[in-house]
Amino acid sequence: MIIRTAVLEGEVPAADKAHFDREMAETVLPAIRRYPGIRDVKLRWQAEQEAGAPPVYLTFDLYFDDLEAMHAALASDIRQEVRRELGTIMPLFKGRVYHLILRESD
Repeated sequence: MIIRTAVLEGEVPAADKAHFDREMAETVLPAIRRYPGIRDVKLRWQAEQEAGAPPVYLTFDLYFDDLEAMHAALASDIRQEVRRELGTIMPLFKGRVYHLILRESD
């Protein structure tokens, strides 16, 4: 199993958090579920921050059978639709976004 984790390291202004979080959960997450070959997607918000840890606001974990399935999903037209959806809400996020591509043990 391959897990592609999008990490949003930073913050959303307090006045925009409810709107941002709702859009992520109600618009972006269902759109990602349409990726071809995706097995699951989970959206996770930070519950608590340990001392010295980076300020991660949230993560998306996208699950695929293998790297080929992940690459096919990322090359799909649906991903471009998701990117457009994200483009409407991401200006509220202040920070950086990066991805981890992990292999889960069997």
